[in-house]
Amino acid sequence: MKKPLIFICLLNIMLVMVNAQSIGIKAGFSLAEGMYKLYVTKIPTSCIVGFPIGISGDMPISESFFLNSGFLFIKKGTKADISGAEEKVRIRYLEIPVNVVYKHDSVTWKLFAQAGPYVGIGLSARIKQEDNKEKVGFGPEADQYKRMDYGINIGFGIEVDPVQIGINYGFGFINISNFPSEVYKCQIK
Repeated sequence: MKKPLIFICLLNIMLVMVNAQSIGIKAGFSLAEGMYKLYVTKIPTSCIVGFPIGISGDMPISESFFLNSGFLFIKKGTKADISGAEEKVRIRYLEIPVNVVYKHDSVTWKLFAQAGPYVGIGLSARIKQEDNKEKVGFGPEADQYKRMDYGINIGFGIEVDPVQIGINYGFGFINISNFPSEVYKCQIK
């Protein structure tokens, strides 16, 4: 199931990029905060900072609507106080979004809004608790994370050619933890 899904996503991205009217570098600043629940208790979390970077392309659907996709290397995770100690979870993903973008054209700039699904492929993960750093693998074991993440992106901003400045929110749908009584979902602000 996972291999065909990855293949379909990559093929879709390549087709958009080949037919794209505009291709560019996408970079920014992100605040990642996961939803973390242990047993039935929701644990308060705080943000970790990331600097996503990747390639993005727009393919026109009509005069105002575009299909946007690309590849984005992004850090997700969270900070939480667990048993009196601060625990930081950092997971690096290759994220592949497919967004429908609406652009409202003004004289010298454009307003845009976008929404669509994304698929994230886990590249590396680690947990840091005080001075102890531990790498976490991907797989089916209780002490590993699920490699695949998927969810939805929603964002808006302003475009002054060739620069876009925007705000985006990504919400992960799946629990990436394999531990039976733990729920961890990734979110990007």
